[in-house]
Amino acid sequence: MSREHCFFGIILSVLLVTLAGGCGLQPAERDEALRAATTGASSDSASSSGQFRRIVSMAPSITETLFALGCGDRVVAVTDFCEYPPEVRNLPRVGGYINPNLEAVLRLRPDLVVAPAGAEDLPAKLKAMGLRVLTVDHRSIDGVFDSLSILGKALGVEQRAQKLAASWHERLELIARRCRGQPRPRVLVVVDRPLETGRLQNLCAAGSDGFLNKLVALAGGENVLGDSAVAFPIISAETVLRLNPEVIIDIQAGKETSSDHHAEWLAAWQEVKEVAAVQNGRVYLLGKDVPVVPGPRMIDLAEFLARCIHPELFDASGPSRSVTSREK
Repeated sequence: MSREHCFFGIILSVLLVTLAGGCGLQPAERDEALRAATTGASSDSASSSGQFRRIVSMAPSITETLFALGCGDRVVAVTDFCEYPPEVRNLPRVGGYINPNLEAVLRLRPDLVVAPAGAEDLPAKLKAMGLRVLTVDHRSIDGVFDSLSILGKALGVEQRAQKLAASWHERLELIARRCRGQPRPRVLVVVDRPLETGRLQNLCAAGSDGFLNKLVALAGGENVLGDSAVAFPIISAETVLRLNPEVIIDIQAGKETSSDHHAEWLAAWQEVKEVAAVQNGRVYLLGKDVPVVPGPRMIDLAEFLARCIHPELFDASGPSRSVTSREK
């Protein structure tokens, strides 16, 4: 698989970037999704709630949410980028966010396809094939919580969905409360960069998206690109120098950061050694054991971010074992 394919797979499939605009279902769209969930169907078909038994998931975050709801045994296929929980690795694949194999979906004879909002005309194509489609929006934290209600009603596990939502809200509030009133370091979150050259170039960073941007704020930081007009801008080393972040979080999704390449990857940041984060040894690598998927594990991601941004507030147990920074 080419790097370009992986790049767009991460950005589009895993992060569900808001390239289509907006950071959540609009009120009318949300009402329609909830109505569809109540009947257990898409807008043009109906079925008894909870009776869906053959579900195809069209995004990693959707897959993780379905399993968290206890409906993993109903999932018959997932996308090429779905890796969690481990059980999904043996399921049939139906392509990715930008290259879905609609024929493969049809052959599986699903009674429900769950698609992500912002997937252009994917839901329309699926419906045109006679498939029932439910759309959820994981492009924001609020959208993730909305999806719990929508999927809970559609799949007949509403009580489970309510308990999950309450638990997630509680955990996020605990993190926010611990960081409240503390100084807010200026944070740069890089979600993708080419490693082959050893140089800092074409850095894809978290901008004004409705997910990472808000998690940084919740974890007690200020996103240096939070007011960007683009959800995930591509920036240069010169831009990093100008922004001068106090904390840099370098996300290498899917990579083992404890490998032999660890020092090499961190060394690239010496190109901007004048930056405060580099000078103070506050460049953090987050690898494959750090979930960067909107959904059930976003609370774990919030904890990782908080440990990077405010290490003084957290002990050395738990997720911090996977967080490493450049030695001064």
